[in-house]
Parts: sequence; C-alpha cells; structure tokens
Amino acid sequence: MTLQQMEYIVALDKYRHFVLAAEACGVTQPTLSAMIQKLEEELDIKIFNRERKNITPTGIGEKIIRQAQIALNETKRIKEIVADETDSMSGNLRIGILPTIAPYIIPDFIFHFSNTYPNVNLSIDEKEKKALLQDLKYGNLDMAITTLPEDMTHLLEIPLYVEKFVAYFSDTCSKARDIIASGKLPAEHMWILKEGHCIPNGEQNFCKNTNKGKRIYEAGSIETLVRIVDHNGGYTIIPELHINFLSEQQKQNIAYLNIIPPAQRNVSIIIKEDFVRERMLDAVIDTLKTIIPAHMMNEGIGKRTIRLR
Repeated sequence: MTLQQMEYIVALDKYRHFVLAAEACGVTQPTLSAMIQKLEEELDIKIFNRERKNITPTGIGEKIIRQAQIALNETKRIKEIVADETDSMSGNLRIGILPTIAPYIIPDFIFHFSNTYPNVNLSIDEKEKKALLQDLKYGNLDMAITTLPEDMTHLLEIPLYVEKFVAYFSDTCSKARDIIASGKLPAEHMWILKEGHCIPNGEQNFCKNTNKGKRIYEAGSIETLVRIVDHNGGYTIIPELHINFLSEQQKQNIAYLNIIPPAQRNVSIIIKEDFVRERMLDAVIDTLKTIIPAHMMNEGIGKRTIRLR
C-alpha cells in the first residue's frame, strides 16, 4: 500500500464519487479507479461497495480508510516538525471548537491570527464535544477548544480560562431576580439549551437532568435562548462572555448566581499527547490572550509559553 493509494481511498470515502475524488487528487478518474482496484486485489478484500449511484465503504473498508487517514496525517507531521523548528510559521492548522464557545472567540481569533501568521492555512470547525474528540483522535484536527472531556486517554489539556454562568431573565420575571441570583432556579420558568448547557454542579447540570427546565423547544444557540426569554418570559442560563452580545437594556436583566460550587465552565485546549507543534500552540494561545478578558484567563497560561517536551 502506497501513500498515493491511501490518499485515493480517503478521497473516495469523502466524496463518494469517483470523478470528484479524482479531481480532488489531481488525477484522472480511470487512474484513481485502477489504483484503488489494485489495492483491493493486493489486500484481497473489497474496500468499497460499488453500486450504481451509491459508493460506500465495506465494514473492513471503513477500518482501512480510518487507518489510512491516520497514516496520511502522520506523514504531514514531518513537514510540521520542520516548520516548527524554523522561523517560518506556516503549514495547516485545524482547530475544532464547541458551538457554545465559538461565537465569543472565533471572529476575533480569525482576524488577529490571520494577520499575525498569514502563511498558516487556518481551518476551524464547530462540532459537539464527542465529534471533536473523535476528529482529534483520528488526526482530522490538530487541537480542540472545549470543556474537559471525561476520557483523557492519550490526550493533553492546556487550561485556557474559567467562565461564569449568569441568569438572563425577562422583564416579566424581574421580581424573581433575587431568587434566581441566590441559586434557587425554579425549573418551571427556565429555558434549556439543546447541547452544551452543562454546569458541572450536580443538581445544576441542566443538560443531564431532564426534570429541569422547559423543553418545548430545545434551542441550538444562546442567542435563540435569549430571544425566547424576551418573547415568552422566564429565564435561562448564559455564559459570561455572552453579556457583551446583549443590548444595554438587556444587560439590566442579568444576575450572577450565588451557587456553591460556582456555576462556571473550564475551557481548555485539548491536543493529542504526541502533538509536536509547540510554536504553533503558543501562537494560538498568544492570540487567545488578546481576546479573552484577563480576569478569566488561567493564571499559569497567562505568564509563560507552553513546553510540550
């Protein structure tokens, strides 16, 4: 099996179309088809089911393609090591991030990072935590900005910042401000986010406790939740960084939560334990330092650069 053949099967799995896969690889369709068929003959298995309009990997084909993707990613690391040890900050950087974190970081991050490191091909993907960790594991991402996963096997964490949660309530719910601020959160008036609305405080872990909150409509974004509250009454829980997205009038309708332990989330950069691009990691962190308020930043990360080895 050659690197070229691995590239071809990964491309065909991505596009599920011989012509499109061939174009992506810069070869003709007959060449790509012949090389994949030759590989199947060499391994004595079928990697793809070839129905008229439906090209899908076989069961064993999925495993082979996954391993091929890992192998291709590993070969790219040779160039990345060279780039990281020289003065040229270049190459590809693939970052994954939670949708409930992205709005507060990504717009400014793209602007500052792209201007400071114009030779880096930056790619950012929003996904839920499970998908982020899977892409990180298979080498489809270089790093993920997320809350801490439960399983850190073969992963490393670089703590970034701690963000408090606050209550946002409607004008009609303003009389309940003191109750909400005290941490007594009446479930019948609370609107819940579909994913990522997890405060790791046992009883306050809204995403796992299905007895809490209104689930008539499980919103997909914090902004949607805020609008639901404005039009329907009640309240919701929003991250501290979302306060900057509120109007001056809306900012009057927030209350910090007096909960022990505190209602907050710890946001980190997660990388694989064999990650080698130390200078690239420092570049990402330095950029984030210009975006995230200093009082939220992890104390250790704000004072030094990262050393992986």
